[in-house]
Amino acid sequence: MSNTITSATFIRNLNYGVRRKLSDLLDPQDSWKDVIVSIHKPTGEPRYSQQHLRRFEAVVLQGRSPTMELLNDWGTSNSTVGELVDILMSHRLMAAASIMLPDAINNPRPAVPQPPDSPRDKGMVGNSDAATRPLGRTKEQPPPDSTSEPQEDQEPNGTAGFLRLSFHELKKITGHFDERPVSDGGSRLGEGGFGTVYKGLINGKPVAVKKLHSMEDISLEELSVQFIQEVQTLMVLKHENLVDMVGFSRDGHHPCLVYAYMSNGSLLDRLACLDGSPPLSWHRRCLIAVGTARGLDYLHSNHHVHRDVKSGNILLDELLVPKISDFGLTRASATRSSATVMTERIVGTTAYMANEALRGEITPKSDIYSFGV
Repeated sequence: MSNTITSATFIRNLNYGVRRKLSDLLDPQDSWKDVIVSIHKPTGEPRYSQQHLRRFEAVVLQGRSPTMELLNDWGTSNSTVGELVDILMSHRLMAAASIMLPDAINNPRPAVPQPPDSPRDKGMVGNSDAATRPLGRTKEQPPPDSTSEPQEDQEPNGTAGFLRLSFHELKKITGHFDERPVSDGGSRLGEGGFGTVYKGLINGKPVAVKKLHSMEDISLEELSVQFIQEVQTLMVLKHENLVDMVGFSRDGHHPCLVYAYMSNGSLLDRLACLDGSPPLSWHRRCLIAVGTARGLDYLHSNHHVHRDVKSGNILLDELLVPKISDFGLTRASATRSSATVMTERIVGTTAYMANEALRGEITPKSDIYSFGV
């Protein structure tokens, strides 16, 4: 990788030396607080609240740099050096900006507007409501990376063999998406990736219906991408240790995916002995591990990387056969299983992710790391 820094360089790709120089300049006078109030999410909302700011302040007591922690956290998104330099220059932090782009101070771009009543101006005096109140104003952000991703208005192609169901039908078979747990006579099975899962019946057979919905960091357009990605992945990948999709619906406000019902829930639930279920024997745990490994091997052999392998995404059928689920984040990889693909979108479950995955590197090895966790 080139060491040359440009405005398009991702913050996560800055080397330690550059980060250290930035922290040496921004830490002493708490100038990093000026930066944090100007950072926004892709949706345009402020990325950090006062509660987040206090957490960064707390790392000082542990002998760590709040600037380093901020760069590490912000770097998990598709943020760039150009964005950081614009913010630094808007606060007249020219020395810090020149560390990355020396020419920027001679050819400044338009400054980022500073909110007049930000907590940085007023001090950190707040109340219980302030803990979750966002900092600063919103500003327009560049569109998210769509390289190698389906377009949001694209229909899933080649869906022969899958049922195309109406949203009305799915409402009917799930009791209007009854939010009560199944154990209480309702339909709700739990939370899945990007949505809530409900139990229903189609032609007398139990199914699991995942109703997708937007979340804090996922727009409706991105949700549509996840929907198409999962349909297209399960259309071409069939294996004993991958979840079986029955059909889908896309005519309502919420896209829905319909799967074969897994009567033993997730591995996460069984390890926790949820609802009083008996503990899994060590022999059964080994069989589940082997089955999951075979499913991953099949995915990787067919040049796909799951990107969100965790116990909550491993479902168990009536015979406790493991089925890998939630393919909305899956990406096609290069034809060589050891190849690495870069992405600007950092997605997955952080606690299960390898360091390279947090830097945006998509490789089968990251799935293996998550499997080990």
